[in-house]
Amino acid sequence: MDFDTRVGCYAWIERDEHVLLVHWGGYTRADGRHIRPCWMLPGGGLEPHETCEQAAVREVAEESGYAVRLTGFLGTGTTMIATPDRARDTDRPMMLVQLVYSAEVADGDLRPETDGSTDDVRWVPLADLATLPCASLVGVALDLQDRHREGPVVDDAPVDEDAVGRIVAAARSASTGGSTTVVAIDGPSGSGKTTLAEAVAHDLSCPVLHMDDFCPGWDGLAAAVDLVTDQVLEPLSRGEHTTYRVWDWSRGDWGRTATLPATDLLVLEGCGSSVGRAGEYAALRVWVDADEQVRHQRGIERDGETFAPHWDRWAAQERVLFGADRTPERADVRVRT
Repeated sequence: MDFDTRVGCYAWIERDEHVLLVHWGGYTRADGRHIRPCWMLPGGGLEPHETCEQAAVREVAEESGYAVRLTGFLGTGTTMIATPDRARDTDRPMMLVQLVYSAEVADGDLRPETDGSTDDVRWVPLADLATLPCASLVGVALDLQDRHREGPVVDDAPVDEDAVGRIVAAARSASTGGSTTVVAIDGPSGSGKTTLAEAVAHDLSCPVLHMDDFCPGWDGLAAAVDLVTDQVLEPLSRGEHTTYRVWDWSRGDWGRTATLPATDLLVLEGCGSSVGRAGEYAALRVWVDADEQVRHQRGIERDGETFAPHWDRWAAQERVLFGADRTPERADVRVRT
């Protein structure tokens, strides 16, 4: 694939059950679409003639006022930004390669960045991360630290603010104040469900759960519906907290165990989230779709060639699942991206 590459160097700085985060201000594209603000790790792009370690230290100093000492290398994350979602007009997608270091404060006083891309910096309790709109990199760092990620995260993709507003208003109207109000955001792969769901969860101040975590491999779409129902939706309907296993796509097996406290609102996102038994628990069903060619381009640019051999295989499962369930026809809100 022909794409641009950007290397970013970031620091996970933790003390007393708090982590240092900076607030990225977001921006509005020329076409009017919004890149939403979010919290993320201090760090930024690698500049010419500096090492990755130097870049991480420099960026932390610029964004927080702290001089830090790197204590280790945690790992990497990668994010594909599809061509239509780039901040500038181009005909190429971009891969963000994110290097995450552990670090400790050596000197300096906490202060926000001036004349930069961030507008705030603070020590955030680890327990509060679930309530904040965070960049996906924060979740990557949490996983690298062997902690589970929960709550809403947002990525850098533009969102349809009008659609978000309609869904949020409908969700609040559907809320009964009793058991968990579930907003199910469903649709075929590459339609934009995740970006929309994370924006909705941010505005509702509630957790977002992804069906990908429950899907046991490339042939497991139908199985995910029963798994999320049994492990999450039924316990939440009784006002209970939930514990569930998360599918590790890199290993092809079940990985970490995650927990979700009882909650008044939940956004459930992904293929099958409003289908069959899962759909019975949805107070609001949202169907998201786009032209097949657009979805295919997004999927490949997002997940790379690892998804390419499985596209037809996955799409066939979607057609069977959604066709038997008549999922688009049963939606309360429909969004085209």
